[in-house]
Amino acid sequence: MHTVHMFCKLNYHFYTALFKVLQELSSSNHCRFYREKDGSYHCHLLLKETGIKLILRSSENEDGISYKALEIIMNPMRLLDVNDYLQLTDIEHYQSIYAAFRKAFKPIKKKFESKRRNRSFKFNLDYLDAYCYKIVDFAVNIYTKHIKLYMKLIKRANVPNGFQQFVLYKESSKRFEPPEHNFYIFRKGKSKLKTNHVTLNIQCYDKGEHLKEKNLPCDDERANYTIRFEVQCHYNKVYRIIKSNALSKQGFSQFLREDISDNELHKYFKKTIGYGDYYTLSKAKELVQNKRLQPKMKEALIETLELVNDRRGIWKAKEKVSDNKEFDKRIKKLHEIGVNPVTIPIAERIDYLPCLFDL
Repeated sequence: MHTVHMFCKLNYHFYTALFKVLQELSSSNHCRFYREKDGSYHCHLLLKETGIKLILRSSENEDGISYKALEIIMNPMRLLDVNDYLQLTDIEHYQSIYAAFRKAFKPIKKKFESKRRNRSFKFNLDYLDAYCYKIVDFAVNIYTKHIKLYMKLIKRANVPNGFQQFVLYKESSKRFEPPEHNFYIFRKGKSKLKTNHVTLNIQCYDKGEHLKEKNLPCDDERANYTIRFEVQCHYNKVYRIIKSNALSKQGFSQFLREDISDNELHKYFKKTIGYGDYYTLSKAKELVQNKRLQPKMKEALIETLELVNDRRGIWKAKEKVSDNKEFDKRIKKLHEIGVNPVTIPIAERIDYLPCLFDL
């Protein structure tokens, strides 16, 4: 796990009492407490020491249903070491995280319970399992000295149907372009109100460059050789994971289960970057020719390799084909025989790189 966005619903009276406590503590500790454009209040009381962002959100839907909650955005490893922007959380850390979370909330709980008018409330916001989940990020760090070349090849990976690339406006080119050191795609879904919202983000990025861009500190030299593959699941996707794995709506440690994270990471790695090894175009074509396949299939796969090479990417090649289903079948077949459709440029002077998940 990398990051979680959690929430705990509150009734009007508890919400109002908590609001006052956080406001007072923020003032006495000289921490930011401010209103955002969406009407939510952001509190940085725990940010400096633990990396935890507190959000007080109050809203009312058109049907009259109100929502009041404390929301938390947290990187669990930074809860244990606020300067750790590299390592990821797994099941081994869960006891330390639970203890550190309770410790972080101790001053808030103490202040809340010290007020006479709050004696009728039970304060359990320091207990991680009191929260439900809006967003859960599953991730894996992969270390390689060929990080720059891998990222060049990864940015040419597949954009599955239903996904679109994240782009930023670049002043130098006066156009929207994908981030320089990140393969970043997302999928949108529709809510009952028929509004589009993101349900899933997939990113694969150079961690060292990411830290530099964000001006974040990192004393760990491994960051400069780390590629992070990350699957960020938003509320609807989280709910499907809970349902399909018979999980509880509340409970932090269940999302640290290796089988759950592995399933999501492998599923979307297969759909995007794929399990084939990287070769030069000539070597990839030779490997296809040497496989026991029908001549027509060999011809089709070689044609696909050439098209992806010419267009410098699977997603770019897909824009030029008339039959997307057939193209996807060929891409899948290449991965099945161990050949990544994205080939290594001759100028790189390397003729082979293993699949990232083999490192």
